[in-house]
Amino acid sequence: MELQSVYDRIDDDRATLSITIKADDVNTLIDQFTIALAYQNNIAPEDGQDLAEAVTIKLGKEAVEKHLETSVMGYSFPFAAEGNHVEIVGKPALTAHGSLARDTDFSFEALCTLKPSFSLSSYDPVHITVPPLEVTDEDVERYLKTLAQSHAYLEEDTSHAEIRKGDLVELEIETFKDGVRCDQLCSESRTYTTGADMMPPDFDEQVMKMRVGETKTIVYEYPGFTLDENYEPQIEHYTSTVTAKKVQKMVVPELNDQWVRENMPDTDGVEGLRRNARETIYDRKSIEYRHYKNLQSANELVKRFDGEISPAVYEAVTADILQSFEDQLAQQETTKEDFLRQQGITEQQLMAHFSNQVREQLVRQFALDAVAEHFGLEVDDADLDEYFRAAASPGLEAMIRLDFERNGRMPEARLSALRLKANDYVTEHSIMRID
Repeated sequence: MELQSVYDRIDDDRATLSITIKADDVNTLIDQFTIALAYQNNIAPEDGQDLAEAVTIKLGKEAVEKHLETSVMGYSFPFAAEGNHVEIVGKPALTAHGSLARDTDFSFEALCTLKPSFSLSSYDPVHITVPPLEVTDEDVERYLKTLAQSHAYLEEDTSHAEIRKGDLVELEIETFKDGVRCDQLCSESRTYTTGADMMPPDFDEQVMKMRVGETKTIVYEYPGFTLDENYEPQIEHYTSTVTAKKVQKMVVPELNDQWVRENMPDTDGVEGLRRNARETIYDRKSIEYRHYKNLQSANELVKRFDGEISPAVYEAVTADILQSFEDQLAQQETTKEDFLRQQGITEQQLMAHFSNQVREQLVRQFALDAVAEHFGLEVDDADLDEYFRAAASPGLEAMIRLDFERNGRMPEARLSALRLKANDYVTEHSIMRID
């Protein structure tokens, strides 16, 4: 992507980047984000209709233009920042200069809060105390118990024929909602747990009055998702013909040599399974142990931080965290006011919590930056791999890295990798007491 940018330092904390995207790249970005918008909203063009037209009809011209403009600026900024060696905190404030349009250069301005640099009062090794890293017999037993439970299976329970609360019952069920067959509630074989609020109370009570082999027609109702003229949920009426085929019970297998041969043929019996469990637990605990040691060393390191973080930096990061918090609430379909009411706190208390969180985060990050600068630490490709392994779920490291590369976020990844490397360095050179 071809970008032109001009860097202008405003003061100690802020700078602007004036960025221009050439027309050919504007066209490409409009196409890419239109496709993404259509995919996100499950929009497909009709015959004789192009995708942009379909998206505009479905979402509205103004909304689409605003989304594309925001997306293009947000995508392009990291590339311009990297090209100008600009490191920022929080998110930039982006202002478009003119409208985003095909076959036309597009310009915008980014107001950035710059990442400051600090030094520490000392770079001598820190002193930390950590527990020993060990795998106990209790750890192994818990692991094997969980493994056995994950291989549990159902078998018929012939100890009683009458259906009781808590039974796992295999049902054959045919259901109609307001006279129309309800496929979601029809099955030749469905395991149903009585008394577990899996179905409306009237249905549950009738099932618990049945016996194995009995067939019964159950009429019940439940509030739907639409509202009536009084803004109350409309009541939906169901009729289910139910046959109780059998009572079942969950059987947890015994992990003996025979079970291991049948289910894990490459494992040398129960003793081999125990050895594998011990190794797996050790590997998992090693990762947790590394994080714990790094946390202890970073906590000691921040005691040597005596710099003054400017209000502009605090405000930029706090605004970023607050926006992420509100986005999360929106995904949960709740508001900040509802959250405050549920938690029994005031907005001032919430902001105080965020302020403390921001300070702890910034001091730790800037202290690690100071260590990296003092000892001349640099990030190589192996360090980036290590960061993505730490940041991603197992098996997704390559995909996450590709996403960072495509979206101009590799400077962000390199900074995080450098901080992880600095934290490891401090821990490795610490004076550690095992207690």
